[in-house]
Parts: sequence; structure tokens; C-alpha cells
Amino acid sequence: MALWCRACPVVTVTDAPTPKPITLVMPYYDCPRFFAQQIAHWWTYPDTIRGHLSAVIVDDGSPEPAHVLRQQTVPFPIRLFRIEQDVRWNWLAARNIGAHHAPVGWLLVTDMDHQVPAVTMRAVIQGQHDPQIVYAFSRREHTGDVITPHSASFLMTRELFWRIGGYDETLSGFYGTDGEYRRRVAKVAPIHVLTDALVRYEYVADSSTQRYKRKQPEDAAVGKLIAKRGKGWRPKTLSFAYHEVSA
Repeated sequence: MALWCRACPVVTVTDAPTPKPITLVMPYYDCPRFFAQQIAHWWTYPDTIRGHLSAVIVDDGSPEPAHVLRQQTVPFPIRLFRIEQDVRWNWLAARNIGAHHAPVGWLLVTDMDHQVPAVTMRAVIQGQHDPQIVYAFSRREHTGDVITPHSASFLMTRELFWRIGGYDETLSGFYGTDGEYRRRVAKVAPIHVLTDALVRYEYVADSSTQRYKRKQPEDAAVGKLIAKRGKGWRPKTLSFAYHEVSA
């Protein structure tokens, strides 16, 4: 299988004169233990990093609502939303909701089973990133092995996220839809891969769902749904009922 980012330049971004605020946008699904580990990890950031961070976490319909924030002191402002319907692989809607409620500025969009090391977060906050570029990240396993950059973790502005169109919620419920979004990204903005790395913790504790199986026969319907798009097609976004959860 060809590496999805094979044609993307790998870049190191120089520091800007001043830091910029960053909003983490992360879906949540039935992983309270790892979410607690994420919060503990965020607390390890120095004040010079935490002071520039906020987060929007979207529970995409977990069988048990996320109560972690009620049990934790948070390291920076965090808003929690909950989608009211449990649809398999509905991180598409979760990311759209997160981007919708994020403040204007830069988003770091990733999955709950990926941690951002302090050195990477510092580079993101301090870097002179181009608002017309979508940045992916280098990546390694928590065991230390270098692995392929994550195909669904990006640094971009909120304005660019919506100029691309957001994720198409017509494809919610199917596994393997991130390639469709990347193809639309490439029509709007170049993708560069940062030398700064994320760390994957897949299947550590409850970090990754085992409730829904991946690559099932029904997931082949994605191609048919994409093929039905006609002239003037637009992604379907913010189509699921949701509400904000008080922390």
C-alpha cells in the first residue's frame, strides 16, 4: 500500500516572534481511563504551554457519557459536547462539532489515542506556520518505533477547516473515510508533514474502541455514496443532535 503522504514535503517550521493560541479538537468514545491519562499528560506541560491551550472534546455517543471532567481539575479550558445518537465511527461529526465551537484561530485535530509531547506542542504554539497550509505530523509508537504519519491528525486554522468543507457526515457510520477528506484537502491547500511527532497509544487501556469492528463488508458502501455526488455537492455537516455537557 502506498504511503498516503508520500508526495508531501517534510518540513521544520521556524519560530515566530510571538506564540499563538491552539485549540485541541478531539473525539471521545467510551474511553474514560485514557481520557484521564490525557488530562494527566496535559498537566505535565509547563505553564508557558498550558497558557496558550484550550480544548473541545466531543463524545460521539458513548454508551456511558463521559464524566471524566467532573472528576478532574483541568489544566486549561476544556469544553465537552455529546452527540445524542451512537453511530459507529462518527468521529466525522465529532470533529465538525469541535471545529464549529472552537474559537477563531488554529486547531490541532487528532484522536484520543494520540498524545502530543510537550516538545511538539511547544513547536506548534511557537511556530510560524502558514495559515494556507494543512500540516500533518510525524509519528511514533509509545514504544518508540517510528511509524507512518497519522492520516487524520492535522494542524490548520479554523477558517481553512471550513473552507475545505469539514467532514462529510453522509459517510458517518462507515469505517475508512479519512481518505475522502484528504482528497478534498488537497484541492484547497497543500499538505506538509511536520518533523514534530505525535505518539500513538492504540489499544492501550481503553484508548481505542473495540465495540465496533473495523473494515467490515458494509464499509464498502462508502465508495457508492461518494460516487452519487453530483454537481454542486457540498459536505453534510452539523447534522446530528448534540448538546454541551456541564463540567
